[in-house]
Amino acid sequence: DTAHLSHTVDATAAITPLPAVPDGARVFFANLKDGQTVKSPFKVEMGIEGIALDTAGAIKPASGHHHILINLDSIAAGTVIPMDSTHLHFGKAQQATDLNLTPGKYKLTLQYADGIHRSYGSRMATSVNVTVQ
Repeated sequence: DTAHLSHTVDATAAITPLPAVPDGARVFFANLKDGQTVKSPFKVEMGIEGIALDTAGAIKPASGHHHILINLDSIAAGTVIPMDSTHLHFGKAQQATDLNLTPGKYKLTLQYADGIHRSYGSRMATSVNVTVQ
């Protein structure tokens, strides 16, 4: 029942403020550099410092999980990240994934979000441009 689920998330989001991000917390691509050329499928290692990595579901202080946005910029703080082919969710606290993209140029944005997928905003995001062969 996805309609009920989204209503619940929206209600929770309206009641509970977005957790504060600890000073110095950051996300980074551990194995990709801006301008790198990769061959599909390729491994993406998602790095995190200064904030806890946790599974989706509960809102906990100073914690969250990764999302990869394909050809998108960071998402405004407090906005629930959609789930589709360009918004990839890693709510099981994954720190790596394999991406299978068709050849071309891509902007990959690593976006951190809280337990109910609310973005921590540009402060907890980073982007790299890659060329997939």
